[in-house]
Amino acid sequence: MQIQYLGFQLKAHGRDYTYRVINKQTEDREFVFSISNRAFADTRLPFQDAAALCYQKLQNALDLETAEHPLPHRSTLSDQELDAHREAHRPVRKRSW
Repeated sequence: MQIQYLGFQLKAHGRDYTYRVINKQTEDREFVFSISNRAFADTRLPFQDAAALCYQKLQNALDLETAEHPLPHRSTLSDQELDAHREAHRPVRKRSW
C-alpha cells in the first residue's frame, strides 16, 4: 500500500489536505482531512506540521480499518488530536531561572 499526498486547498473553514491510497488489491481511494482556521490561529498547529499530522492519522486509521468499518473519505482533526500532536512534537519549554 502506498499513500500519496496530493496537496491542500484553502477553504472558508480552514484547510483540506488530500491523500490518495494506492493498494494493488483494491481500487485507489482518496481521503480529505480538514483542519480549522482556528487551530492554526490558536497556535495549536504550525502550518508546516499539518500535512504530516494528517498523513499519520490516515496511516493509523488504515491499520485499524476493517470491511465492517471502512474509513470515511472526509474527516476533521479534533482539538484533542491537535493538542496531543502539539504536546508530543512541540513541548512547552520550561524556564530554568
